[in-house]
Amino acid sequence: MVTAPLRAPGLTVSAAEATVEAGQPLEVTVRFAADRPTEVTGGQVELVRHGMVAHAERGWMGAGATVSLRRSAVLDRADVDPAGPLVAGQHLVRSVTLAVPAGEASVDGYLVQQAYAVRARLDVSHGRGAEAGTAVRVTSRAAERSWVADTTAVVDDAGVAVLGIEDVTGRRLSGGVPLTGTVTVTPCRTGRARGVRVELVLAEQVPARSPEMPLEEDRAATTVVATAAVAGPLDLEPGAVLRLPFTLRPPLPLPAPSISAPEFTLRWLLRAVVDRPRRPDPTTTLELWAATAP
Repeated sequence: MVTAPLRAPGLTVSAAEATVEAGQPLEVTVRFAADRPTEVTGGQVELVRHGMVAHAERGWMGAGATVSLRRSAVLDRADVDPAGPLVAGQHLVRSVTLAVPAGEASVDGYLVQQAYAVRARLDVSHGRGAEAGTAVRVTSRAAERSWVADTTAVVDDAGVAVLGIEDVTGRRLSGGVPLTGTVTVTPCRTGRARGVRVELVLAEQVPARSPEMPLEEDRAATTVVATAAVAGPLDLEPGAVLRLPFTLRPPLPLPAPSISAPEFTLRWLLRAVVDRPRRPDPTTTLELWAATAP
């Protein structure tokens, strides 16, 4: 989601940093240049969250459809004091501090998007007031999701091979920091595979808003954000355990942290896959704890 900046002649708003961590203060400066004699009677500076969540809805005739719910919310607000009369060419500069609530985070997913902006408005004694804004990125340490680092892997051997993910450098995922480890393949029966790969997956879950929306259904989407080939074509033989090292490079920045909110949950998964043509693929999935703040 892209938040277009607001523009007004003579008014600009800027944040001390283009990126701010959730739970921290944000310093904002408002600058106004009068193009004619006027009087600033006050104003406000706001931190605004713009969000969009894609829900799945089933029609009365059974056909499915996507309903995108867009919402905006003011998270914090600060008043701008009256400045009194200004002559043409005179400059007004005001600084305020906004609080970024804990639990907030910028998200650029398939089903879920969240963007943030600082919006300023000045009221004048004659004529329309002026508005301007600028986008900010909100990062998160995702401390409330740290427990996922202790979860166990989910294994689906597809009746062919049991995969393991071992010696991972860490379960905490950060943008641009390589993940290294070893994929183990323990064949259950003889077979042939096109290769082995590891994937970094963003899994989004949007629950139905029941009972107020009885036609809605739970919706889920997975996006492979990064992938690395671990091995090429290989034969699978029971008793011959394979140990395959890997390095996977996450994007910088990550499009979202690990986060759980009433309307959605975002999870990060490290998945190992044995690629078998036209047959179910054995997989093992390990959940990671992703943070977008240091």
